[in-house]
Amino acid sequence: MQSFIKEVGRGKKGAKDLPLDVAKQAADQIMSGEATPAQVGAYLMAERMKSETVEELLAFTLSARERSVQITHTRTGVLDCAGAYDGRGKSFASTIPVAAVLATAGVPVVLHASKSLPPKYGVTLLEIVQALQAPVDTEAEVAGKRLSEQGIVFLETESYNQPLRQLRPIREELGVRTLLNYAEKFLNLTGATYGMAGVFHTTALDKAAELMVHLGYRRGMIVQGVDGSEDVPTNRPFAFCLVQDGVIEKQLIDPKEYGLSDEMDTTRISPEEQAERILSVLQGGEQHRNSVVLNSAIRLLLTERVETLQEGIDMARSILESGQAWNTFSTWKNS
Repeated sequence: MQSFIKEVGRGKKGAKDLPLDVAKQAADQIMSGEATPAQVGAYLMAERMKSETVEELLAFTLSARERSVQITHTRTGVLDCAGAYDGRGKSFASTIPVAAVLATAGVPVVLHASKSLPPKYGVTLLEIVQALQAPVDTEAEVAGKRLSEQGIVFLETESYNQPLRQLRPIREELGVRTLLNYAEKFLNLTGATYGMAGVFHTTALDKAAELMVHLGYRRGMIVQGVDGSEDVPTNRPFAFCLVQDGVIEKQLIDPKEYGLSDEMDTTRISPEEQAERILSVLQGGEQHRNSVVLNSAIRLLLTERVETLQEGIDMARSILESGQAWNTFSTWKNS
């Protein structure tokens, strides 16, 4: 492990990027537990200071995938949605009611998270799902059955990837984002056809899209989401990258052009308040409806359920207003 640390930790001018095969060796030593806590911390911080390359991120993603429990199911065309594992600060978790809209439209959805992590220590999807008293699946057989039957599943990620669970104390002590923040988003525990992930900074958008090119999805999307989540904002234009057949197409969307502009929250939303708002919008409430409609539409577009964003908006609005999404959510929640 020392040889890898020496290469990436030589300082601003001397640090070297590792080729994929070498970076994979370093990743394997960290993920297998062979590296000591001091070596893990040193390597992660050296990579952060140097700035991780796509090959280095890919190495850790592949290593993490190799050590993940895979979930078998009977569904096709599954969408895997990945947000910020350090949680949300002031944003509504649209991705949960959106999952109900998509499942109603015939698109199975996988959501996943773990307990909150630094640097934000925000409210995670895990806390929100627990506040909703909805199923948190920690066993592969149960999760596969629920995805097959309900079209929605929420996974507690660290139950399926022990290295991430074991590395948590080090990440908490470091207190900053590391390349593991990329790897955990792309485990793809269900072999999903489609992948959607959010990033916080514009600079991370292109890097995450380049990473997604190598990860085997039929189509993928990286969005500059609210709080680094997979939820796009309604209060400003946002950028996203569509990834297909090795090609990255970058686009910009302004919610105002579709009549879906809204103001964003300015205070932190507790898990209990998140749950109340989710139940409200699914039962016909106005608050956050535009966000749910827009985020549903862009995912319907990604998963090839519709051909245009406007068509997705019309479909999402119809499903939401008819009460079908509420019925789908209720069935999942009580399953």
